[in-house]
Amino acid sequence: MDAPDPIDVIHDQIIRFSRNARMWQHEMYGELSFVAYAVLTFVAASECAHAADLAAAYGLDKSTVSRQIGELVGRELLERSPDPRHARMQRLEVTTQGKRVLRAIRRRQRRGLAESLAGWPPEDIETFSTLFARFVYHLDAATHEATTNPTH
Repeated sequence: MDAPDPIDVIHDQIIRFSRNARMWQHEMYGELSFVAYAVLTFVAASECAHAADLAAAYGLDKSTVSRQIGELVGRELLERSPDPRHARMQRLEVTTQGKRVLRAIRRRQRRGLAESLAGWPPEDIETFSTLFARFVYHLDAATHEATTNPTH
C-alpha cells in the first residue's frame, strides 16, 4: 500500500484544525469574535493604526472594518483619536480594558496550546514551531500575491 500523499494529509489536517478552531472559538475569545480579536491584535501591534490599514491587511472592505471598529469602540476595547499627521484620518488605539482582554485571551490560548502539546518532546515542539511558522509565512506570501496579482 502506498503512503498517503503529504499534500492530502496536510489538507485534511488543516480542515480538522479549522473545525476544532471554530469549536474552541468561544472558549478562546469569550464574547469576542475571531475578527474582533484579530482587529484588536493588529491595532495593539501597530504603532499608528488606521481603518485603511486594517482593510488592506485583511483584504476586507472598509464598511466591514468600520463596523468592527465601531463595535470595539462601543465596548470600550478600542478608541479613536484624531491623527495629527493626517487631518482626515483617525488613529486607533487599544484601551486599557482592551489590553486586559487581549492578555486574558493570550493566556487562554497559550494554556490550550500547552495542553495540546503536553507529552511532546521539547525538540518536537521546536521543530513544529519552525515548520509551522515557515508554512504560515509562505501561505501569507501566496495569499498576498493572489490578492494583488490575480491570474484571471
